[in-house]
Amino acid sequence: MLRRNRDGATGRPLELDLATPTAAAGEPIRGELRGLAGPADVTLLRVEVCPAGRLATPLGSSRVEPEGDRGRFELPVPAQTPPGIDGPRCRLGFAVRARTPVSGRNRSQVVMPVRMVGGDPPVHEATHLFDRMIASFPARHFHVELADALLEGGGWIKGRVHVSDDGAGPVDVIARCEEAWRTNFRFRNHRQPPLWHTDPLWSETQTVGRDPDRRWHPFAFAIPPGLPTAVEGYVVCWRYEVEARRRARVGPAERAVVTPLRFDIA
Repeated sequence: MLRRNRDGATGRPLELDLATPTAAAGEPIRGELRGLAGPADVTLLRVEVCPAGRLATPLGSSRVEPEGDRGRFELPVPAQTPPGIDGPRCRLGFAVRARTPVSGRNRSQVVMPVRMVGGDPPVHEATHLFDRMIASFPARHFHVELADALLEGGGWIKGRVHVSDDGAGPVDVIARCEEAWRTNFRFRNHRQPPLWHTDPLWSETQTVGRDPDRRWHPFAFAIPPGLPTAVEGYVVCWRYEVEARRRARVGPAERAVVTPLRFDIA
């Protein structure tokens, strides 16, 4: 896979050649630069695109020292890297950028997209994402526990609702998938909190808890094919939630929510 751009200082075509157009989490990207007149930097970029703009984040870099006019490189890929995702309005992609260290119009740069095959981190709950509202809380008389989940299209969410009282009625369990993006990441000062816009992609409801003699009520959802993998990025995210809701005798309904995460890259 080859891409070229003309060097502004020497007029030579700078060529970036990757051994394969597909990269895998935890495995290095190998390639070669040609047309070098000096050292160059090769960087792996994570590219998040949403209606509010585009953000490219460096994930790793390597300095290429030429042998003649060419040089080989090996670029590390973090093991927790998610796959590339194309959502309805947002996109997560990856690219390899090669450029000379000089600045201004004499700098030469080549950028080539790569298809990323993600790793397989365990499903977990958020512990440090303080810049966003990720729901995870119990209700007064019940809570949600997850048993197993594969948070992607064609996957599943399995768990149970634990009721602590004497069974005051059925519980509606709702599984949903949402696409969200940060609307003010380009123009924001430290006093302004991040703002997020959310679009629903899928939702399904099951009713459990009809047997008053039981305290554990299982549920299982099949995630439709074509839905994105669960990713929490800095600008874009695709998020799965499980909510349990039961009508109260007086006042608003009781709610318990859990938000499992798969790829947490924010």
